[in-house]
Amino acid sequence: MKNYPDKIKAIIDLQQRGYELDFIMKGEFLFCPQQNRLISPDEFEVTETYQFKENKGKIDMCVIYGIQSLQTDLKGILMTSYRAFSFGLSIHLWSKLSKSLRT
Repeated sequence: MKNYPDKIKAIIDLQQRGYELDFIMKGEFLFCPQQNRLISPDEFEVTETYQFKENKGKIDMCVIYGIQSLQTDLKGILMTSYRAFSFGLSIHLWSKLSKSLRT
């Protein structure tokens, strides 16, 4: 894994390497607005994970995931915060994403 000084550089590098789509957490799925498609946790893998502190002195962190579909050539980026894990995620999606986090 690469180390990036900030989340913007991580996003730009991922995009240059083909992670061009956006993903949004939606209940038990990831939603890709560009494709208007829901993807279940069984249909993707987390290929890269990067963590960034949002503000010094605060515990909230930003997490950027490189996501790749197992069934198609879809590749994209999911950006979220640790707080998002406590709001309406299915246990299946939470498990898939949290497993890739470094402690």
